[in-house]
Amino acid sequence: MIVGISGYVGNKLTGIGRVLIEVLNTIAPINTKDQYILFKNYDFTDYDVLKKHENIKIININVSKNSAIKNIIWHQWSFQKLQKTYNCDLAYIPNFSLLIWKRIPTIVTIHDLIEFNVPNKFSKLRMMYRKAIDPMMVHNSTFITSVSECSKKDIIKYCNAKDSKIQVIPNAADRNRFKLYNEDIVKSCLSKYQLEYKNYCLFVGTIDYPGKNIMSALKAYVELKEEYNIQEKMVIVGKKGFNSDIIYNFVNQSKFKDDIIFTGYLQDEDLPLIYSGAKVMIYLSLYEGFGLPVLEAMSCGIPVVCSNTSCFPEVIGNIEVSVTPTSIPEIKEKLYKLVSDNNYNKLISKLCYERADKFSWKKSAEIYYQIFHKYAD
Repeated sequence: MIVGISGYVGNKLTGIGRVLIEVLNTIAPINTKDQYILFKNYDFTDYDVLKKHENIKIININVSKNSAIKNIIWHQWSFQKLQKTYNCDLAYIPNFSLLIWKRIPTIVTIHDLIEFNVPNKFSKLRMMYRKAIDPMMVHNSTFITSVSECSKKDIIKYCNAKDSKIQVIPNAADRNRFKLYNEDIVKSCLSKYQLEYKNYCLFVGTIDYPGKNIMSALKAYVELKEEYNIQEKMVIVGKKGFNSDIIYNFVNQSKFKDDIIFTGYLQDEDLPLIYSGAKVMIYLSLYEGFGLPVLEAMSCGIPVVCSNTSCFPEVIGNIEVSVTPTSIPEIKEKLYKLVSDNNYNKLISKLCYERADKFSWKKSAEIYYQIFHKYAD
């Protein structure tokens, strides 16, 4: 089979782009007679890691990764023409996109329907746009994959999709990158950021408001500094998102602003080491389709504190690390126990690491492969 793939995942490699790379890295070797044609923005270079596969062909398109409007237009016409040019049997769209029509069977992945669950997650115009075209994408696609039972239920609820049209395929972490590391290797990386090993709490994700709910994490952290004078720093890794000024203003007005560190967007090679050096990973998003940073941290043997909503119970299982994401007292209690009790920290670290083994890209890629072949044949 020949699969034509839309490679537009925004202007930075974040969760959706990483998932696409992992799927292709794992699915390509299953049958080298299959071909995957990845159409990408000419100025997006993160897919270069896929060039090692002879049956993945990467084609540049003359649209910048920074132009959302042009990418929407490209999907409606040029993507369809390229499918014909390269004799594709199947199209795959791994990211949220307007899908007005299709010329060949088209599989889409819907990671989440956050616009129906978090008011003011995006600008008003973007919220209206996404809510309008979600049902269109569901209706016009041939088949849908999603990353959690939570997201599947939302697709059925908000887009009137049939249960039989959706397959849940969980994400996983790249265990070649997100793993246990030698302490000296971790410390060498941390020195570049002037961070001290096991002396910081960590958040990884887009810096926005209210969606990722960094504000709750920051408020809990500030109160712990005031009440217990905890010595750990708060490190925030990620690019600026919607309403990020609200987050920066809160930090700048805090007397503990020197203990709150924004690293910006990190290179791929540093991210696992930043996870590994943390005392605890805190991720209190109001809603996620899967919450990949939580699993990445767990794979590095780091304890997490995460929301008890949306997909998170599916990721953490029975480990007692979830909290009500808007309850500052709950967050404080869980966070303080992990930073103050080393034995408890080690126990939760062990449980998190063992739980991460339940998720496998090999298992997930095999399901993608079966679905692709079913609709391409």
